[in-house]
Formats: sequence, C-alpha cells, structure tokens
Amino acid sequence: MNYVAFSGGIDSTALALLEPDTIPVFTDTGWEFPDLYAHIDRFQEVTGREVLKLKHPLTLPEYIRERSFMPNHGARFCTRIFKIDVLNAFLKDKSPCELLIGLRADEPERLGNLTEMEGLTIRYPLREQGIDRVGCVAVCMEHDLLPRYPVYMLRGGCVGCFYKRKSEVLAMAELVPEVVDGLQDLEESVQDERGEYFHMFPNVGMSIRELRAQGRLMDTSELYREAADSSDMGVACGLFCRR
Repeated sequence: MNYVAFSGGIDSTALALLEPDTIPVFTDTGWEFPDLYAHIDRFQEVTGREVLKLKHPLTLPEYIRERSFMPNHGARFCTRIFKIDVLNAFLKDKSPCELLIGLRADEPERLGNLTEMEGLTIRYPLREQGIDRVGCVAVCMEHDLLPRYPVYMLRGGCVGCFYKRKSEVLAMAELVPEVVDGLQDLEESVQDERGEYFHMFPNVGMSIRELRAQGRLMDTSELYREAADSSDMGVACGLFCRR
C-alpha cells in the first residue's frame, strides 16, 4: 500500500491529488486550527477519499502541561513525538509499503525523511516529475482544493507553533482573541525553576500577556502586508507539520 504524508498544505494536497491510488495520512497534534480540519474535510468531500488521521495518546497542549515544558528552537519535540514517531509506528505495521512525501523540484536544499525501516520505501514524486511550487498550485486549483489559510497560519496548522513571527501572533490577537486567551493560559501555566515564564513564541521576545498589554500595535491591513512581504509567504513548512 502507498501512503501520502498529508499536512494540509499546498504541496501535500497536490501530491495526494496526483496520486489518487494512495491513502493520505495526517498526523494530528490535537492543536490544529479549525481551518486545517476544514480543508481536510473539503478534500474528502471533493475526492471521495478518506484522510487517515493518526494521533498521539495525548494532545500537544496536554503533553506541554504534563511536562511543564514547551517546544522551542532547541527542543523541537513536537514534530518528532507528535508527527514522525506516530507516523512511523503506523507504517511499521504496514510493511512493506511506500511513503510519498511532497518535496518539490524547486527546493533541492530540503532534506527528506531520514527514517530507515525494513520494508519502507520513501519517494518524492513531485521531484521525480519536476513539479515546482507553481505546478502544485495549478494542481490544487484544477480540483478547487487550493488551501486558503489566514495570515496567522503561514507557519502551518499548529495553533501554538513557536516559529510564528510577531506579525502572526498579533494577527491572532486581533482576529481570533479567544484562541490567544487559551494560549496565554497555557504559557502562564508552564514555568521554569526561577518562576519565569517560558515564551510560547520566542520570536516575539516577550510573553503573550506582555504583547497584548502593549495594545493594538498595527491595524489588520498592516499585519497582512507584513506577512505578504515575507519570503516565506505560503511556503510549506515541512514534511509533516509544514515547517
């Protein structure tokens, strides 16, 4: 059986559409934006294919609270534990099989999946076929399945992704304040031995409470403009979590 690592981004959506005989597999952290789940539902509706959802026994926020430790640039356990390990455990029981991953032809510098497992073959059909970003967008548009996510999802579907820039966190505070309420509560529940808060979004350089206390720093149009000027605009983040 062949499986597609399905993140809900443009590249993995295009790959799944180009490989209709495969089973798309989505590893769910339990901390994804509703927009991502809606895209998965839309994919299933349009294609008539099920997206297989895999989950760790805990959600990522539950794991963070239990361990009192947040993922960060130096400890990116979120992808390893909630994405890669969960997927590998599933594939181990499906051997022999193929895992198809949506790395494009125009990003040769990106490494693929380094998992070595007996009976598992890993392929990159987009590279094999010379398909670049424009080609992926065209495939998604042809099927009316081009993902269109809010500006605060540039770094993927995970609500608390520590890669988010300040502009994205400000956009969340402006557009989905109820979501940021939950993030602030989680951030303040996790402290180090000095009683100082870990920052959920280290790129911001301050806590969520401190950021919100500054008030509205820019209007919504500026938030979107800053994100649009980013070289990362719309770029898939990674093999499993779009980062």
